[in-house]
Amino acid sequence: MTTISCSSASDAPPQQAQPAPLLQPKITDLAGEKIEYAALRVAKPRATLIFENGLMLDLKTWEGVAKGLSNCCDLLFYNRPGVGRSESEQAALSPALSAARLQHLIQQQKLSPPYVLIGHSLGGQYAQVFTKRFPQQVDALLLVDALPLGLVKPVTEFPWYTRAGLWVFAPKATRLEIANINSMGQYLLQHPATFSKPMIRLVTQTAAPQPKSAGLVKNLLNGVIYAEDFGVWALDPEAAEQRMGTIYPQAEVRTIVANHRVQEQIPGAVVDAILSLIPKG
Repeated sequence: MTTISCSSASDAPPQQAQPAPLLQPKITDLAGEKIEYAALRVAKPRATLIFENGLMLDLKTWEGVAKGLSNCCDLLFYNRPGVGRSESEQAALSPALSAARLQHLIQQQKLSPPYVLIGHSLGGQYAQVFTKRFPQQVDALLLVDALPLGLVKPVTEFPWYTRAGLWVFAPKATRLEIANINSMGQYLLQHPATFSKPMIRLVTQTAAPQPKSAGLVKNLLNGVIYAEDFGVWALDPEAAEQRMGTIYPQAEVRTIVANHRVQEQIPGAVVDAILSLIPKG
């Protein structure tokens, strides 16, 4: 027999008010582009921290990290075009354009160098491009489960079904970002000047071994997506990750058990890494 228990509203535990989000995005105009950003400032910042989001992720994914750093540093977050309220009429992207956009935003907000760049996933490549183009302005670099360089093929070499799927299902901004991945990786690989300043790479691993792909059709029927099924990898992901160690031999590597979106699951790990990179208070 099933018993249903009812209680009056007065018997229910009181609802606790949720604190307001720390990040309150605004819109600014950058050379005709509408860019959504959030900036936090303190009276005596220990550092200026600049954050780059992963592919099509919103700046709000850094909320937990921002709370852990809001009393020590100036912080700048932004959404690249196509994410949140950021808009652009650009027909193509390039490493130079992406770095220039961020530089323009930093100058507009009057944030002083040197900067610490923090990039998650694909944002790790954007952070590396900025560091490569403005090396004197960057004091340290943190890559949060960053996409290894050279891992993704040019879009023209994707299988036909992958290109068709992107055209049908992906927004224009997503297609532009994906098309820019290979050019960013090649730009960084072809300009191998060593970054000799403090650097940490956060690399995730899962608690249990991940199952192998069963093939595109079977995986889709089971509601599972593996990137290797879509023919986008230029080389084995493990080999690409190992190559990152040769590109940045001076970087401290911290392996953590977490999912890919570390900044949301374990923001404290990101905060601890950042605090290791900035001057002591």
